[in-house]
Amino acid sequence: MTALVPVSRPYIWGEEKARLCEAIDAGWVSSRGPFLDQFEKRFAEKIGVGYAVATSSGTAAIHLALSVLDLQRHDEVIVPDFTMISPVLAVLACGAIPVPVDADETWNIDPDGIERAITEKTRAIVVVHTYGHPARIDRIVAIARRNKLRVVEDAAEALGARVFGRAVGSFGDLAIFSFYANKVLTTGEGGMVVTEDPRLYERLRAKRNLCFGADEETRFVHNEIGFNYRMTNLQAAMGVVQLQHLDEAIEAKIAIALEYNALLANVSGITTPPNFAWGPNVFWVYAVLVEDEFGLDRKTVQSELKRNGIETRRFFYPLHRQPIMPSAGIREAFPKSVSLSERGLYLPSFIGMGSSTIKQVAGCLTALRA
Repeated sequence: MTALVPVSRPYIWGEEKARLCEAIDAGWVSSRGPFLDQFEKRFAEKIGVGYAVATSSGTAAIHLALSVLDLQRHDEVIVPDFTMISPVLAVLACGAIPVPVDADETWNIDPDGIERAITEKTRAIVVVHTYGHPARIDRIVAIARRNKLRVVEDAAEALGARVFGRAVGSFGDLAIFSFYANKVLTTGEGGMVVTEDPRLYERLRAKRNLCFGADEETRFVHNEIGFNYRMTNLQAAMGVVQLQHLDEAIEAKIAIALEYNALLANVSGITTPPNFAWGPNVFWVYAVLVEDEFGLDRKTVQSELKRNGIETRRFFYPLHRQPIMPSAGIREAFPKSVSLSERGLYLPSFIGMGSSTIKQVAGCLTALRA
């Protein structure tokens, strides 16, 4: 049987084991320790913000970020219709109503659609930077400021991307990142919330840790609802090493994408990923659209690639069609989101993937068209 080419695979640079052993030998294995402090400090510096709070996952990070905005029941939060479900679950967990907006040419939330979606109930905008390409966060922040709205960036899929030279994650009131095993920087599980606001930072730290009291006498007095969203020192030890190699990791992802682009440039019916000069794609995944001209639909292409030992993933399912989506938030049609969901898939593009494997995958896809 043909060996499976996985769609993703974590990349370990080599020093992680030594740092993990260092944490274990020192006894710092839980949610306190020197690697946590290092990881948060260095990550904040990398993004260009004042503060970073490490969490147990990216989903925990987005829920934590939204929880400090004090959303009330029936408040509205604008979100992308084409998105990973995590930020929407976080909005719902806060008791607010997600209001989906269709995608634009970057496959991200459309700024013009955001303006149409704002009502007197709107309190915040969650901007997801999808598949490695940033959204027009500069325009979205300007819209938010005019309307006195908060902005939360979900940059889980676009760590290292920049908009007009400025790092994603540094535009919003808050931003989150994920360090799941398929991310460009991994701690196995894990996430991060970043902000420039010292008051939000203090609340994030408290709510991450169950809102314990400030001293021994008041430790078990809890003035707010908090969560156990702590990252361990073991995860942070791995994160410190991974962060040192972040630029190399992003360069490797871009190199894979450019090789795919060259191989697929002339394949009729395959649309390669967006890559705009104002916000270059960092290609967290290598995502393509299977158009009608290709002669096979997306589902058939995935089945045929799997039969040839190549793993793929379909694109996200539109939010407005999700069973958990409240009807109160659905106000427009979502043709671009629907089209992306029906036509999109991403190909293997893990760090360490050699040219021969890239050519194998591209060649197999091309042969289906022939």
